Amino acid sequence: KLTFFSILFFAVLLSSCQKEISGEANNNGKNTTYPYYFIATINGKPVKFEADDNSSRYGCGTSQPSSEIAPSDYDIYEGTVLFDPLEPTKNSAWVHILKYFDHEPNLTERNNMIKLGDYPYGLSDVSSSTINGASIDYIDENGVTWFSETALQSSTSNFKIIELIDNIDGTSGKIFKATFNCTLNNSDGSKSILVTNGIIRGKILTP
Repeated sequence: KLTFFSILFFAVLLSSCQKEISGEANNNGKNTTYPYYFIATINGKPVKFEADDNSSRYGCGTSQPSSEIAPSDYDIYEGTVLFDPLEPTKNSAWVHILKYFDHEPNLTERNNMIKLGDYPYGLSDVSSSTINGASIDYIDENGVTWFSETALQSSTSNFKIIELIDNIDGTSGKIFKATFNCTLNNSDGSKSILVTNGIIRGKILTP
C-alpha cells in the first residue's frame, strides 16, 4: 500500500486547506480537543498524532489504495491517514478496512464497507483467499514501517468502529472513530511491536 504514498500525500495537503470542523474534548479519556487523531500505547510508549484542517502540524486525509488483477480480483481499502507533512517518511498512521471483490466495486459497494461494529484483522491476497478486515500501517519516529497484515494476531487483538458520521465540510464522505489492539510486524517479519489502547478518528470515504 505504500506505493500509493505520494498520491495520498497530495490528498492530505489538499484537505489541510479546508475548513476546520469542531473537535471533541476528552475522547474516551484520551484528552484531545482535535477532530482527528491516532492515539495508542506502542510497546509501552505513548504515541499521539493530532490534526485539524487549520493550524495543526499533522494532516488527515482519506486513503483509498487498491490491488487488482482485472477483471475478476480486487482488494479494496477504505481508510484514513494521519501524518506530518514536514517529515512524511516518519510518524504516520494508516488505518483501513480491506475487502475483496470479484469485480470492480461501485461507490455504493465501497461505502458499504464501512459500518459500525467489530472487524477481524485482514490480509490481502488479491484473490478469494483475501481475509477481509482491518489493516493498520504505522511508521515510527525512525522511519520503520510496521504492518498488521504481516503479524500473527492474538486473542486480545480487536478492532471496532464506534462512530460513523457525515463530514459536513465535504473533505470526505464520513468521519469515523475506531478502537483497536493489535500486533504489528516490520517488513520482513523479524520484529514485532504491541499496540494497545488504540483509538483513531479520521476522514474516510469519497465525498
